Amino acid sequence: MRGYWIVVLVLLMGTVANCQQKIDIRGKVKHSEYKLLRLWELYWLGDEPLTLQRAVEDLVDYFSQRDPHGIPVLQVPDTIQIPGRLGLSQITLFDALISGHSELRLEYVNVNITSLSATARLSLPNVNVYGAYEWPGYWGSSQGDANITILGIQVTTDLFLGVSTEGILKVNNLQIDFAYDDLLLDFTGLSYTHSLVVSAASTFFSTIIQPIVVGTAQTKIMSRLNERLEQRLGNTPFPDSISPADYAIVKIRNEIRKRNLDPFMPPTVDANLAWGVTVQLKDVEVVGISTFYRTHEVSAQFIDNAVYITIQIGTQKLSGGADWSLSAALLPAVGGHMDLEIDGLAVTVEAKQPANIRSPPTLRKIDVQLGNIAVRSAGDGTLDYAVEMAVNILPNALRNVIMDRLEPRIHQVIQDKLNRQDIYRTVMDKVAERGDTVLLQ
Repeated sequence: MRGYWIVVLVLLMGTVANCQQKIDIRGKVKHSEYKLLRLWELYWLGDEPLTLQRAVEDLVDYFSQRDPHGIPVLQVPDTIQIPGRLGLSQITLFDALISGHSELRLEYVNVNITSLSATARLSLPNVNVYGAYEWPGYWGSSQGDANITILGIQVTTDLFLGVSTEGILKVNNLQIDFAYDDLLLDFTGLSYTHSLVVSAASTFFSTIIQPIVVGTAQTKIMSRLNERLEQRLGNTPFPDSISPADYAIVKIRNEIRKRNLDPFMPPTVDANLAWGVTVQLKDVEVVGISTFYRTHEVSAQFIDNAVYITIQIGTQKLSGGADWSLSAALLPAVGGHMDLEIDGLAVTVEAKQPANIRSPPTLRKIDVQLGNIAVRSAGDGTLDYAVEMAVNILPNALRNVIMDRLEPRIHQVIQDKLNRQDIYRTVMDKVAERGDTVLLQ
């Protein structure tokens, strides 16, 4: 979020050289000759360093609002006063006041985990810069008061990551689109030449200045992001032949095998049916769950203050076996061994997590598609044929209907487990493990 705010400030202020003074909100001078592209580091208000724990807590509080707006974590007042000189190309502002940024909103984020790309959109109703100015020129200088307002700002950022030939994850491309509804300029004391420039400023800014500024911002932000990725991932290699998402799936499959979860051996199942009939399945073994793979793109979207996640996975052929027994009142028990094969399994899951992580996630949809089922039973004679016929014919003919009936039950079981998850506590425990990591000081 901080990075996007930098872009808004940079685009507002035009071709920027340097700030003449590094200041905090309270107007205290700290250093001189500081790049405007790092303005976010100027606006941490407080005597204590900004730690990771405090930043996460502030973000949680920020997204707990019904309508989150403004700049989270950094306590920036609605009107920022920048004492001293602020150079904007040929124009110099004195004691500038910047306002309007408290209405900054994160409108939309779409992350495609498969292609490692993301799109984010920020909106800002207006930004205003006011201050005294000086504007030298060959045909006369101008000075007076400057009032600059940009209305209806929309900033869209497209981010594309990739794996280099050396196996390093990096930002390959960053595209920033800055759009606005109107640019209002009100300068007093303009010379005739400068008044002509101001009258054409909107067109000049859109066609000449804006592309230059956006290009500069993109380059610097890409460099900054790649530095952070290098610090975070170190020398962790990624294969360049498959996407990182598929690479993560491969590692999960290997972890399942390492933990001896394939074959999977669930506990004994007892089912009490009508008329005193009891069915028991024991020594159940399912083989093939580690063959799962991604069937479609994995994506996450931030819309209306919530994150929506879609995952679609499938498996190759599943096989399994179980000892079964059937008993009824006044009748002898019968049983045998059953082998099962399923051509494949496809699952689509859609989940929602409110941005306020104190609220539990919600399973919005689960759709399970079964492949053809084949059963072989070895047991007590005629009953084996009945079991095979019942399982091989009816479920294959009605498997979609059966799954439609089962999905609400599966949905409820999963949702009950999600309701017991404390996402907030899990996040804060992970942050605590990092210790007092200092982000800004």
